Amino acid sequence: MKSVEYDLEIYEPGSADDLWVAFSSDRPFASINKGDIVNPGMWPDSKSPMKVLRVVNVEHGIWETDKGITHKLMVFTEEVEGTRELR
Repeated sequence: MKSVEYDLEIYEPGSADDLWVAFSSDRPFASINKGDIVNPGMWPDSKSPMKVLRVVNVEHGIWETDKGITHKLMVFTEEVEGTRELR
């Protein structure tokens, strides 16, 4: 059975090109959907602990090589205030 690698890429708010952070795992990531709130407060280069990201689009890339299968989840965001109402 081929191995599966799971990659999660979260892009800078408002960008489809500028990657903010990436994670890799041998297990699937939990589902991320349009409208979800992501808190980047503990990531490297976090801009502000008071800002959060709202997911505006999610794209999946799936491909196979001799080494195995890769499932890449690309998450596109917008910045919103980290208010109590969002939580």
